[in-house]
Amino acid sequence: MPKTCLSHCLNKHYSTPHRFSLLILFIFSLLWLAPGTGKFAAASEIELGKALEKMVTVGDPVWLKDGEAKFFSVFNTDQSGQPKGGAIILHDADSHPAKPEVIQPLHDNLPMHGWATLSIQIPRLKQLSEYNGNQALIKRRIESAVNHLRNVGYNNIVLIGHGTGAMAATNYLAAGSTEFIRALIAISLGVLDTEDKKDAIPAKLEKVKLPILDIYGSNDLSYVTASARSRALAAKLSGDAATRANTIEPYRRSAMAVGSGQKAQGYIAYRQIKVEGADHDFSGAEKILTKRIIGWLERHAKGVAVSSPR
Repeated sequence: MPKTCLSHCLNKHYSTPHRFSLLILFIFSLLWLAPGTGKFAAASEIELGKALEKMVTVGDPVWLKDGEAKFFSVFNTDQSGQPKGGAIILHDADSHPAKPEVIQPLHDNLPMHGWATLSIQIPRLKQLSEYNGNQALIKRRIESAVNHLRNVGYNNIVLIGHGTGAMAATNYLAAGSTEFIRALIAISLGVLDTEDKKDAIPAKLEKVKLPILDIYGSNDLSYVTASARSRALAAKLSGDAATRANTIEPYRRSAMAVGSGQKAQGYIAYRQIKVEGADHDFSGAEKILTKRIIGWLERHAKGVAVSSPR
């Protein structure tokens, strides 16, 4: 379809957020359908980043490096005048750092409440089975994002992931990569279908010794809603272990950590929220998702000195 025709159709029939979403979907279709090798997949990701770079209206496009290649991200600095930290945002599979659903509302609104945002591109997956083979690359990209936030003055950092992005953030933290990371927010966290239970998300949550917000929709994907109880139990085991061993330093800034040495039940700074009526993309529920996350961050992740952003 010629560009002029595409632009005319989108402008005539759709609102701005929907035009943006449909245009990106059109770009995706061209990139996925074009022939090529694994090298093409990497090139197409860069081409997508270049297309997104021209469309960013809030924040600044930033190209980071993962040790092998550059990757696209969008940075939005604190807009409140009272910075509380920085949030690295990881999108879902087959998506991008400026996705109008879930990602962009957080990217745009968190800075109004003291949280700079850095939304980064993680490898796009055609199938969830491709996830394991990309974990090392995702780890390098998160580390690059952490370094970028620290370089511009944000030393109190939280990870926010949606879908596969939440899975990636959980795996990253479970592996012990918690330096400079103060909390995890997992939106619509799924569970990999694996025979090895130690590699499943619940087992990984047991290893995350940080405040966690686990938020999902009542109309979310089936593997998200079905695993809600197992995720909560895993987080409880983590809280129990930290309480018994009195290893609660990572939780001390959290409101729920007060008196935690006397709380045998655990659940230190873990909260699970089900948003009634929300689907996987929180369509129509963007405001409540953002409000819940801002409120939780206020209680559990602020309080660390933040350098004056440059």
